[in-house]
Amino acid sequence: MLLLPGEILLKRYRITALLGAGPFGAVYRGWDAIDRVEVAIKEFRSGEPDAARLFRQEARRLSDLQHPQLPAVRDFFSRESDHYLISDFVRGVSLQELLDQYGPLPVDLLVDWLEAAAVPLAFLHEKKRLHLNLKPANIRVTPEGKVFVVDSGLPGLGIPGGASGFISLEQEKQQAVEPRSDIYALGATLYTLLTGRVPPAAVKREIGLEVTTPAREINPDVPPYLSILAGKAMALVPDQRPPTIEAFAQGLRRPNSRGLEGEENNAARDTLAPQEPRRSVGVDHRPTLPPHRRPASRRKQIQTRTIWGLSLVLVMLVLTIFALTRLNQEDLVGGSEAAATATIESQVISVLTAVAPTATPTPPPTLQPTPSPAPIVSKTGMRMLYVPGGVFRFGNDDGNPDEKPSQLVNMDPFYIDETEVTNAQYTQCVEDAGCTPPGQRGASYHPTYYGSAEYDSYPVIFVSWHQADNFCRWRGARLPTEAEWERAAGFNPATIQRTLFPWGDEFDGERLNYCDSRCPREGRDETTNDGHQDTAPVGSYPEGRSWIGAADMLGNVMEWVGDWYKRDYYAEAPNLNPRGPASGEFKVLRGGSWFSRVDELTVTTRGFFDPTVSRATLGFRCAMDLR
Repeated sequence: MLLLPGEILLKRYRITALLGAGPFGAVYRGWDAIDRVEVAIKEFRSGEPDAARLFRQEARRLSDLQHPQLPAVRDFFSRESDHYLISDFVRGVSLQELLDQYGPLPVDLLVDWLEAAAVPLAFLHEKKRLHLNLKPANIRVTPEGKVFVVDSGLPGLGIPGGASGFISLEQEKQQAVEPRSDIYALGATLYTLLTGRVPPAAVKREIGLEVTTPAREINPDVPPYLSILAGKAMALVPDQRPPTIEAFAQGLRRPNSRGLEGEENNAARDTLAPQEPRRSVGVDHRPTLPPHRRPASRRKQIQTRTIWGLSLVLVMLVLTIFALTRLNQEDLVGGSEAAATATIESQVISVLTAVAPTATPTPPPTLQPTPSPAPIVSKTGMRMLYVPGGVFRFGNDDGNPDEKPSQLVNMDPFYIDETEVTNAQYTQCVEDAGCTPPGQRGASYHPTYYGSAEYDSYPVIFVSWHQADNFCRWRGARLPTEAEWERAAGFNPATIQRTLFPWGDEFDGERLNYCDSRCPREGRDETTNDGHQDTAPVGSYPEGRSWIGAADMLGNVMEWVGDWYKRDYYAEAPNLNPRGPASGEFKVLRGGSWFSRVDELTVTTRGFFDPTVSRATLGFRCAMDLR
């Protein structure tokens, strides 16, 4: 919960204003009642058991970094699952505030400011530290003209930093980061200041959902070399970016009609010797922001007949897309975007071909399909099935309110258990002292259940989320995320479709164990008898397996997953490997059980329970990253 103005921490730090907030914390402006100075209060939220220790380690490392352009760390402390970092408050204005007020900024000023910002970043990299949260809002200019870089992330705490559009592909995927990850953010900052637009998220660029328009095409006043520099710094592959912050700053210093020398002489001088900064940037100068006026610029003239020809093509293209969009849209549960897009693309190509000169097409090369990895077997004998990565629609716009809005997300490949964890497999963990026994040994209609050889192949029940999590960790795995569970249950990348049920879009009571005619619950399905009054042996319904071969993804027992539950989480879920909110009160359950009615059984339906709860309807399966 956000702190309100007037709240006091440690009987010392009074909150005066909220500066910004995100899924993992917030930043406040505050007042230190003892030292009687303004401070910045950064709040991190993490309920992980080791979070406080990791936070202290990271805060101490930050406090050791003393640089005149970095706010000094004054204090740090933890309060339950909230962790606070107190630092100097930098008075002045951020580049984001200037951008909001003036629009794209004058080139000479923003070059000076970014040159100055590169100095403390180079210092951090020299100290083997990264910023990982660079953006225009975190570069501040004081009334004296000094440039500060503020609000560094705490990567050692395991909390992802940065804002979408400003973080590199490796950072967005939560992979290994390096100094060039900060260079990506600095390039995105340059791009934003030049154009007034935040560049597309790196992961969307990687999967082709969006492309980056060069800065000069958005703002013709942008010098070509700065447009190129911004694009190079935002390369998806780190090796294609400038190698160091100093190299990026050198690129900024390339002359741009400053009147000092002729352009050719300046270019030669840049090539032969390092160039000294034109000002003592970031120290004492006071840049004055003039009214932003775009100078008149002449563009190359296009012949009239060319304009008419292009206009005709454009009109035909727009009409075709409009007609096909109206005629070909389908209201499918998932995956229909691919089919509709393919149809439209083929029609658009035909229009372009009709007005373009004909040529003999080059046949596309024949690509051999890459075989999927074979299933692996865990130490309990559980087979884990490979689930390929890629784009998939998470959620259901036609489902319950907490399933909306659906999102196109990109998933890394992973493994998931073929069946729910059985009594026999869980017993191995208990005997190895890695797990505690289930809360009860019986089941709803079986007085002897856990510990009886007769029920070894049945799913383990009466286990809490914490017990399920411990088992998966003991086995070298983890609980699946909501998105992973849903992808494994009802998405087929071969057809690019997500279905309502593991087998298709039509419910079939013969394919799962649910609340049928023998179920004691009101609203049971009187038309079907699935053969079991409560749980069934895992894998008893081979026709109900999902497209990867996972059994009992619907029915039998509800399955714990790793995510905390938040009703409106889908509205804020990231586009890459969503893993749920950072904290919460309840853990998510998926898949329904033998006690679930038909209206509660789709692959997108979400349930939730207190993580300490155990029931006769609750079980789980494990997942694992690729090794």
